Amino acid sequence: MKKDFYQKTGLAIEQIANEVYQLKKGERIPSISDFQQQFTLSRGTVQNALNFLKSEKAIVIKSKGHMGTYIEAIDYSILQKYITSNQISGTMPLPYSKTYEGLATGLALAFLGEETKLNIAYIRGSEERIHMIERGIFDFAVVSRFAADDMIKAGKEIEIVLSFGKHSYLSRHVLVYQSDMDLELRDGLRVGVDYNSFDHVFLTNKIMRNYDAEYFDLPGSQLVHSIREGQIDVAIWNYDEVADKNFEDIRFTELPKENQYPEIGEAVIVCHKDNTLVSSILKRKLDVKNIQSIQQQVKDNELIPRY
Repeated sequence: MKKDFYQKTGLAIEQIANEVYQLKKGERIPSISDFQQQFTLSRGTVQNALNFLKSEKAIVIKSKGHMGTYIEAIDYSILQKYITSNQISGTMPLPYSKTYEGLATGLALAFLGEETKLNIAYIRGSEERIHMIERGIFDFAVVSRFAADDMIKAGKEIEIVLSFGKHSYLSRHVLVYQSDMDLELRDGLRVGVDYNSFDHVFLTNKIMRNYDAEYFDLPGSQLVHSIREGQIDVAIWNYDEVADKNFEDIRFTELPKENQYPEIGEAVIVCHKDNTLVSSILKRKLDVKNIQSIQQQVKDNELIPRY
């Protein structure tokens, strides 16, 4: 009987801690009846769980009569010891540029030494990353705002949780060519396309819409290599990698202004709409300005990447 009692109370502590973690000081806490109904618990079990969180100084609450009970103080670091998500998994692009390395470093350092541990998988293709969020394989994904907005419009069950601002995903795209080619588009070109990248496919289709070209499906990380090897003539690619690695045997031109989209350069974190606990954890753990600063330090070679 004692074992069953402690198991029930322990589960109730987790469930209620999960809910309370998403609240702020001054907000109304659900009533005991609300918790009873939501988690199918007895009144005594809910009361024991709340008393435990109060005794641990995770929360200080005050009743205001018929208006309900409100949070006077809340300690998220204590609450986090009891919430279900003591490990968060995310996915982002392969960190082939300093911009991506800086973002990965900022995310990793934000969780360093914390109760909640962060695991990141590096997967190419925003559609694939978002698909994994919908399937519950990962808790969050880093994609461009452009891709996130489009997929939300298409009915994907995701929401943008955080944004890291202009040029946090990439500074811009450029057209890269073989070194001995004329820097102009024309019919008959062999064009590299990363069909796993929503942004890359969109831009390539837009740029090449008036030309008769031959298309080659290539991972983004192989586009520059394929140009060097003479397998393709031209491709749209991330200028950040071109600048970081100072390629001397390829040439590039800027995209026309009408084909430049600032939203493609903005990194955002998306979560499943129903994953409100993880959204709350990320919003509390990730200081956008601090991550922007870390990203810039990595880009300026002032900080060694850690991820």
